[in-house]
Amino acid sequence: MRKVIVPKIGEPEVLEIVTADSPKPKNTEVLVEVQAAGINFIDVYQRQGHLQVPLPFTPGWEGIGIVREVGGGVTRVKVGTRVAWINNFGSYAEELILPENQVIPIPDAFTTAEGMLFQAITAQYLIREYREIKPGDVVLVQSAAGGVGQVLTQWVKHLGATVIGTASTEEKLKTVLSLGADHAVNYSSGSFLHPVLELTNGRGVDLVFDAVGATTFDESVKVLAKRGMAISYGRASGFAPDVEVLPLILKGARVAGASIFTYIEDPKEMQARATEVIRGLQEAWFRAPATTVYPLDEVVEAHHALEGRKSQGKLALVMKK
Repeated sequence: MRKVIVPKIGEPEVLEIVTADSPKPKNTEVLVEVQAAGINFIDVYQRQGHLQVPLPFTPGWEGIGIVREVGGGVTRVKVGTRVAWINNFGSYAEELILPENQVIPIPDAFTTAEGMLFQAITAQYLIREYREIKPGDVVLVQSAAGGVGQVLTQWVKHLGATVIGTASTEEKLKTVLSLGADHAVNYSSGSFLHPVLELTNGRGVDLVFDAVGATTFDESVKVLAKRGMAISYGRASGFAPDVEVLPLILKGARVAGASIFTYIEDPKEMQARATEVIRGLQEAWFRAPATTVYPLDEVVEAHHALEGRKSQGKLALVMKK
């Protein structure tokens, strides 16, 4: 038997723990004992009904665990292999069935924080797919104290660019600077345009990574330098607003929308991205975001912490204390 999280009957926004039979792996599948499940905004959106999923469902796209049983034809991993995954539904559970091509072997020595790869692989595709980052570039990272923001800040600095990170509290601003950002801007007032322009002597920035959306993207576009680019990859405050084309034309600037699922749809591509992330962690030129863990029975409190943007770094559910 295993414990799983499902919506409460009649109250789909409320999550509760139920007991279910342990699953059995079929051909090319593995049974994983879940050690921890990552908590991401997509889980909140599904719980709130903004993203439709069949009821009942178990949330969670990401986790780490130990392979406990393998189906016929499995060759990449064996019983006892420690693995991570970032693209499989149902991770808020003590046991989970996964396709063999979706599990990512990780070092046994990795901490829970290091094994949670969703944010780091998000940073990897954002950095590799949109614009080459070079020394001398100025990059604005919105919500730089968040999970993806922390990795982006370190990775951009590793590439030699100047980083301006935004955050909403003094504590978070200290975190941003500790990660190597050159400047940290408080955007709790709702505006960061003038401070960033002052920091760049009116020039603006070459690249913006924006995970916030509705409350920030308009200024993310306005703060672009000539030939700059603003990437919207999240919607913590709601969807980014429509963008006027004429100002982009006048500056030769660009905007882009981004989703990690577009870049991990092919399992081979996902594995290649994961390999670069794991190598970066092992070489220690970036460190994983600090992870706050909640026991399984505090899943509601964990969701509220995330959606209220009261946390820094990563949140995770641990199956056993």
